[in-house]
Amino acid sequence: MAAATRHLGENMKKTVRALWLGLALLTGVAGADDTLTISTNNTPRDRAVLEAVSREAFGRLGVGVQFVSLPSERSLRSADEGLVDGEGLRVAGLEGQYPRLRRVPESYVGIDFVAFARDGAIRLDDGWAGLAPYRVVFINGWKLFERQVTVARSVTKVDQPEQLFRMLAAGRADLVLYTRADGLALIRQLGLGGIAAVEPPLKQADMYLYLHQSKSALVEPLAGALQAMKTDGTYQRLVEEATGD
Repeated sequence: MAAATRHLGENMKKTVRALWLGLALLTGVAGADDTLTISTNNTPRDRAVLEAVSREAFGRLGVGVQFVSLPSERSLRSADEGLVDGEGLRVAGLEGQYPRLRRVPESYVGIDFVAFARDGAIRLDDGWAGLAPYRVVFINGWKLFERQVTVARSVTKVDQPEQLFRMLAAGRADLVLYTRADGLALIRQLGLGGIAAVEPPLKQADMYLYLHQSKSALVEPLAGALQAMKTDGTYQRLVEEATGD
């Protein structure tokens, strides 16, 4: 009975979003001349997905979109203060800390957040609690890590992903936290050997776009557009083109 209720609830959500999308297309909910500015501090792969998928999804609503790069914390604050129109990609649940942001409730991509180490014997079967004995480094403003890394021998925050892996290679950190796919790509790019992702992942999470409250009318239509793209195959094609997978 509970499963049937959940299934009915999901179908109702999809129906509502489809209605929002149809209304947006008929009424031009954001205005045909609008161009939204989205701030991001994503990894290269995730940014490529964000840009490709957003251009298509917003385009289906008759809205243009452009992207700017800001440091992670400033990027969120700029979106919350309305200096830009939105921010992504982020995990769910940031509305409490940034009350003027509205999450588009359809994920853009799923991500493995992992630790990287030089010591192949390290495992994190206890999840976040397993970080306790180690010197841990992650990027300033990555909210998932800021919330979850509550125990560690030491915590250091840096501004650039290259700093993470150079610190690890130099023995100045035991573990660095990043996304799996982009971390592996960056290790190859930097020519660093002897570094590997630690299993299991610390978190497998869906990533979302947030819009400033002034653009709330776009939230459900955009979710509807994303769902339609996943149904008609456009989403998968764009992700494959953006990531080379």
